[in-house]
Amino acid sequence: MHFEVPKSKSLKEFGSEYVMIVISILTALALEHTAQAIHHKQLAHEAGEKIEAELRLNAKEVKEVLAHNERDLQQITRVRAELLQGIRDKVADDALMARFKTDWKAGLVLSISLPTLRHEAWDAAVANQAVTWMEDERLQRFATAYATIRDVQALSTNGGVSFLDGPRMMDAESDLETGMATPHEMLKALTQVRSAYGSIDGNMQGLLKDLPKVADTVAAAH
Repeated sequence: MHFEVPKSKSLKEFGSEYVMIVISILTALALEHTAQAIHHKQLAHEAGEKIEAELRLNAKEVKEVLAHNERDLQQITRVRAELLQGIRDKVADDALMARFKTDWKAGLVLSISLPTLRHEAWDAAVANQAVTWMEDERLQRFATAYATIRDVQALSTNGGVSFLDGPRMMDAESDLETGMATPHEMLKALTQVRSAYGSIDGNMQGLLKDLPKVADTVAAAH
């Protein structure tokens, strides 16, 4: 910023010119501050819109994943219940195992689906500091949402798998193919698969509960 020293002949003229210079400086600073505030507000608004869209997309995908997993889980639960009832009724092992080649095939499905749970819009807003100019309430909602997303991603990646004994599941599948599996072994395998679906789906349902506004928006669109 540049200004010239007043070249006045009287103290009164000097004082007037000095006041005008101060006013000019303050006005320039105020205009600069206003321009920055408008820019920051616009940046925060645009970032907020992108984050809202990203969260709506995540919620939509979670609902689709839950629907997919629920269809599989219904079949697994049905087969397990029928197998358990057969064991309790002392149905012959051969008769029970034969059903895995016919109407119990669906119970052996292990195609758990997981949502992508995007967070690029939030990461960008943090990187360019747009989050620092958002309203406190909105920022808190966003921060909570993405913290929950991170937790669910970690739990879905590790928590659901912990319910499955991989080698044991492969052994059960191999025994089934070679005719060596028993109803009790298959019951244990189905219980593991059911637990894995239940764990992951529970995490997904919890995520939707933590995002009520987003979930309601998605639900209203369907």
